[in-house]
Amino acid sequence: MNSFHIYQKQTTGKPVITVADLIPVGRDNAISRKALVSLCVEHELIEDSVKDKDRAMRLLIQKDRKDFVILNLSNGDGYYRISKDDMQDLQRYIRQEEKRAKSSFRNIKLARALYEDLLH
Repeated sequence: MNSFHIYQKQTTGKPVITVADLIPVGRDNAISRKALVSLCVEHELIEDSVKDKDRAMRLLIQKDRKDFVILNLSNGDGYYRISKDDMQDLQRYIRQEEKRAKSSFRNIKLARALYEDLLH
């Protein structure tokens, strides 16, 4: 049987809180964008003076997705981390990201072909 391990960065001194730490495990526990933004401000991940806090929070999520799997509900109403009960969501996420990656590579291939044509 395969086991899954959650990567956690090693830190020294005061524990570092990331946005991933504020996102609950399990689809049924998903946190709304508004609530997550509030928590990010409360935990000083986003300064209160930032004009577009929602965008700042999404950038934090993008950064943390390098170390954690963070999903959002298809309707955009909440974020959550995977539990064993969410395997179907994880499969969908993998397919979605694979399609997105393939599309990006197709765009790059087309751009390279145009670049080569323009060189000659």
